[in-house]
Amino acid sequence: MIFQLTVPVEPSKNKIDFTDKISFFGSCFSDEIGGRSNAHGLATLSNPFGTVFHPIPLARILTHCISPENQSNLLRHNNLIYDWDSSHIFSSISEKEHRIKISEQQELVRNQIQGKSWLFITLGTSIGYRHKKKNFIVANCHKQNQDLFTKEQTDLDEMVEAWSAVLKGLYSMNPKLNIVFTVSPVRHLKDGLISNNQSKSQLFVLIEKLRKDFPVLYFPSYEIVIDGLRDYRFYKKDLIHPNEQAIDFVWSHFVKTYFSQESEGLLNRIFKLRTAENHQLMNKDQVETERLKTWIEIERKKIYEELGKGFNL
Repeated sequence: MIFQLTVPVEPSKNKIDFTDKISFFGSCFSDEIGGRSNAHGLATLSNPFGTVFHPIPLARILTHCISPENQSNLLRHNNLIYDWDSSHIFSSISEKEHRIKISEQQELVRNQIQGKSWLFITLGTSIGYRHKKKNFIVANCHKQNQDLFTKEQTDLDEMVEAWSAVLKGLYSMNPKLNIVFTVSPVRHLKDGLISNNQSKSQLFVLIEKLRKDFPVLYFPSYEIVIDGLRDYRFYKKDLIHPNEQAIDFVWSHFVKTYFSQESEGLLNRIFKLRTAENHQLMNKDQVETERLKTWIEIERKKIYEELGKGFNL
């Protein structure tokens, strides 16, 4: 008997190489997969402006990165400076410092998406908070008075227009850029299950409309978790966020989709090497430490020889 749906792995025609640069933007699910990517030795940039769930501020962030003359709106809260295009963890002590911080992150993003590079966008929700006075959807309310905002299910046409503009800009800057959309499997229960499902459905329609006009791809992280792992044992205690097992399961699909079999073997070796390095630092057994140190030096040399120049482990 079969007790689990199998989400098919469709290998991508374009494969990620170890010298490629990979960026993850969007929901907290981007942080999870970005963390796996970094742990396997890949040149990874994950949510440089913090976790952002809604498509509109995500599009605005990338627009500002490729057109830095556009400046974010700042606000002060509890003696710290924030901006409406970043999460609450992205803050500074002065406006000047914050603008410099934003500029540095924007430059980091521009460098990361040059040449043969990958941009993974994980959309979380199409329910947003619109600033009444400024008339735009914010990335984060920064614990401001809720009377400043109106909560809305954002119009599909507005999202399509915003992302069509940013995709044109991205492909104009780098025609070789591989852009992959995915939908976060994390449910926004504070909006209610029905509203969450309506919200997610808008994201799927948005991505499908963009796929008709642009060479963007789709990775089924939502389907892998929601349909492939239909059991709450694959969730954390909040019954909302996928646990380590689920993230590992998605990562395995990610690897089989975007890496060759040879690269998959090297990824596993790099992860084993990094795990051994961490174990070496924590291990108090001198004999074991020396054995690990010798193995690490030999394995590191082998990996460098196989990958050649341009790879930084």
